[in-house]
Amino acid sequence: MAAIQSDTFGLLQLHCPQDPAVDVCFVHGVGGGNLTTWTLKDVCWPRDLLPKDIPDARILSFGYDAKILLLGSKVSHNLMSQHAVNLLAALVGKREKSDAKQRPIVFVAHSLGGLVCAQALLQAHKLVDEPERAIGESVRRIAFLGTPFRGSDTAWWADMGRKLASLLQDTNKTILSDLKQESYQLKAIAEEFPQWLREREGKPETKVEIVFFTEELTTGNLGKVSEPKPDQDDVADRVKIVTDDSAHIKGYKALTLHANHQDMCKFSGKDDDKYQAVLDVLRRWVNKLKEPPEEVKKPREVSSTTGWIKETHGGEAEAKEHALSLLERSSRRFHGEANGRSRLLAM
Repeated sequence: MAAIQSDTFGLLQLHCPQDPAVDVCFVHGVGGGNLTTWTLKDVCWPRDLLPKDIPDARILSFGYDAKILLLGSKVSHNLMSQHAVNLLAALVGKREKSDAKQRPIVFVAHSLGGLVCAQALLQAHKLVDEPERAIGESVRRIAFLGTPFRGSDTAWWADMGRKLASLLQDTNKTILSDLKQESYQLKAIAEEFPQWLREREGKPETKVEIVFFTEELTTGNLGKVSEPKPDQDDVADRVKIVTDDSAHIKGYKALTLHANHQDMCKFSGKDDDKYQAVLDVLRRWVNKLKEPPEEVKKPREVSSTTGWIKETHGGEAEAKEHALSLLERSSRRFHGEANGRSRLLAM
């Protein structure tokens, strides 16, 4: 395995084949980094494992300052939107340099990184004749790992922020009360994104396929992992950071990973069951995206002179020729039947 490098801000390229079929872009969440979020011991699976299993995908990882994402309006007002803008800009620059403007994009996002992706797509959708819009239209698949999508209760979002912030050892506890302002934006993203998905479903050539992965284990005090045991009294000390009902959007596939919120995006190696579960989804997606698009049937145009469908027979002249041919065959069949009746009457 390659030596672990330091996290960086911006878009880091982890693997690029000679002729990539798809771009797979990873986006980390709170307190993470574009390498450390995906790394267990010395295994950074997007860099060390995935290129061997999906060799024709270019693999990218986006980094941003996620430690202050949830530190409230005094420090990070509207940072979610800015991270989304930076993600779009980084993808635009990377894809223009490599002449990959039409290449399909697959996102893999952990925790609130999924909402950064969602916000980026919502922003791209509102732009007209801008390169960022093309990025949004190129996104065809998204895997969300522990991303909250509840979107109905502002107080719930504030509590979610406190739980996520508690995972950061260097969080300033005195300003966690400012999370309420940030929670309005998170709530808006989670409400608007499903609408965007439904709009994309109406176009087969741009439909986005989604899979949500949820955490199976709870997170205890000081990051301890514990199996969920409802009969115990210390329930408050053992929580799922993102609960099952909030970790997916109704109507889309949801799968579980046997890990807590922090560890659900880290895999020990190729034989890790969690890696195989995510790999199965990504490999199926990439194989599907490599297939030529299904031919979209053109509207059938009817000739005003012959009444025959021009699309079927190539144009006006061909339609006329086809019509005359059918009339000639019909005439021969009619005369043949008439002659047969005449012979029967003569007998």
